Amino acid sequence: MEDQRPDAAFLDSGVATFMGADQLDVYDDDALAATDADVGVVGFPFDSTCISRTGTNQGPRAIRDASSQTRYYHFEYDIDLRDHYAFADCGDVPVIPGNAARSLDHGATHMSRMLEADVMPVMVGGDHVTTVSGVRALADHRDDPGLVLIDTHFDTATDVAGERYNHCCPIARAVDEADFDPENISIVGLTGPTNPRFELEWANERGINLYTLDEVIRRGPVEVARDAVDAATDGSDGLYLTLDIDVLDASAAPGTGVPTNGGLRARELLQILGTVASEGIDAMDVVETSPQLDPAGITSRMAVRSIVDCLAANALGESHAPGTGTAATENCS
Repeated sequence: MEDQRPDAAFLDSGVATFMGADQLDVYDDDALAATDADVGVVGFPFDSTCISRTGTNQGPRAIRDASSQTRYYHFEYDIDLRDHYAFADCGDVPVIPGNAARSLDHGATHMSRMLEADVMPVMVGGDHVTTVSGVRALADHRDDPGLVLIDTHFDTATDVAGERYNHCCPIARAVDEADFDPENISIVGLTGPTNPRFELEWANERGINLYTLDEVIRRGPVEVARDAVDAATDGSDGLYLTLDIDVLDASAAPGTGVPTNGGLRARELLQILGTVASEGIDAMDVVETSPQLDPAGITSRMAVRSIVDCLAANALGESHAPGTGTAATENCS
């Protein structure tokens, strides 16, 4: 009989917290005060505002499952993330199905409690309305935060059918509820025939910095990302990074409500994320993963890869995204 627990070599074993991190209850004041966590992953399983296919409420669980395939040592960056961060899985936002306003209030409280304890929120959604909670929380702890959105869509609708809270509206809410300066907001990856003209006009009228997929292809993802993050951080004292997984080409992210045919390549996305995160981020999210639309789990794994790349770039203050000259290449040569 074994006296000690044997090592488990099978990756998909154990309780599915994010990358096996210990759980932290942010509503337990004693636990929050005692934690040494620097990064906390929080799920936001809410998808009641989708205007197309639903299923992003299953995103957090699928992303946690997918994270079991990822190691803390990041080969491209030659970094062990545990040398720079203590991780915690901060559970899920208490969602009220069908009630966006109250769910968003709960989300803002959840992430604000994390920030008060100096735990950086990494939120996994959930539809894109969940970003409203994240920007509110960061705005409560920073005077003039900036924002970078990587998305196929503008998400600048002021309302949808009279409803203020919708996954088409997070940028408008960042401006009118969280007081983000539009000139410190950058949107990267805009493309396709699903963007209404009034959202373009709203963004242009307010001076939001817009970078199309066409511009990314012509100028290169790194150069565009540098411009985007420079604009977002000019005079700001914090940075929120939000990634809608539907910015990717549908072949790289089929598991999302509105997949983008002809979207960003996965390597282009990693270059953009690495460039932005290397300037320092204070909170981030990855939203719109609908795992039931992607039985192969490609989209969930891409969400995990996006998170660990951002954390690595944030820790080092430099990007080693594939195609830019990586630490891995240097080590292998």
